Amino acid sequence: MQVITVQKQDKILHLSGVLDCDTLNQLWHNRTELLKDITGIDVSALNRVDSAGLALLTYFCIKQNIKLIAINQQLKTLIVLYDLDALLV
Repeated sequence: MQVITVQKQDKILHLSGVLDCDTLNQLWHNRTELLKDITGIDVSALNRVDSAGLALLTYFCIKQNIKLIAINQQLKTLIVLYDLDALLV
């Protein structure tokens, strides 16, 4: 079973584990509380992100004016492929 772990520290939301179609519901259902006062999402500890996970991150960034922080190469490749460079800090 794949797991996503979420931690809020200062104004940064830290995600770790796997963000995919199986794990994103946890974030979606708690989005109002999770994103309150958040200015950035640290994705450095994500092991894997699929296109559904990227769609969720994109929604969060656009809806809340949040930037992604510490993007790993796999996620950066997806961001570039989908022409979402505006998400990058």
